[in-house]
Amino acid sequence: NNLKQNGIKLCILSNSDKKEKVKTVAEKLGLEYSYFGMKPLKKGFKKAQKMLELQNNEIAAVGDQIFTDVIGANRMQMFSILVEPIEEKDIWATKIKRPIENYIKKKWKILLLR
Repeated sequence: NNLKQNGIKLCILSNSDKKEKVKTVAEKLGLEYSYFGMKPLKKGFKKAQKMLELQNNEIAAVGDQIFTDVIGANRMQMFSILVEPIEEKDIWATKIKRPIENYIKKKWKILLLR
């Protein structure tokens, strides 16, 4: 709410293919949304950029996965912010990638927002 009150535009870009799940969260937060974003491909990020009506260099993408959120944002020349996952419950594909991401974070000492 603080971000919205200060004129910061927000939207949800989710890789989930479950529209109702994403829609429910977005409606509770009063945000626009896009589901099945296919991150790190550019398609979903382009859709979010159009929803926000901003230039790519004016957008910060916040996410908890290097291989989807960070790489996708960087491919679009958006500022990327990596945060820790809210919960440890992941789909199978993410479970496979988490150990690799943890290695990268430890190796490069990436600072995480908490």
